[in-house]
Amino acid sequence: MGFLEYFFVLLASTPAMVLWIAVIVFGAVMLRRGGGRAERFLIAGGSVKLLCNLLIIPTIFITPWLLHQGYTSDYISTINTGYGVFRDIVSMAGILCLAYAFWVKFKTREAEIS
Repeated sequence: MGFLEYFFVLLASTPAMVLWIAVIVFGAVMLRRGGGRAERFLIAGGSVKLLCNLLIIPTIFITPWLLHQGYTSDYISTINTGYGVFRDIVSMAGILCLAYAFWVKFKTREAEIS
């Protein structure tokens, strides 16, 4: 895998990283304007999802490095699967934070309306 392939993998994850950075900035602005628990969880969820996107970067280098070390393709597949499960767990934690942020915000808004 050459430099160009690595570049395209990173380029493909860039829009998601920009989105989560925008979510973090939006949550920080809302928190600064008197936000509460919902905004804090929005920032936490956005940060965790950004971390999940950043965890894609080591994925690019794991397989070639392990091949160079002389490991078998079965072992490399197991390592990649385990790393993918770890990334999925991190992603799910971010989604749970974001869902909780929206739930708290709408629950608070419902209480203000009543």
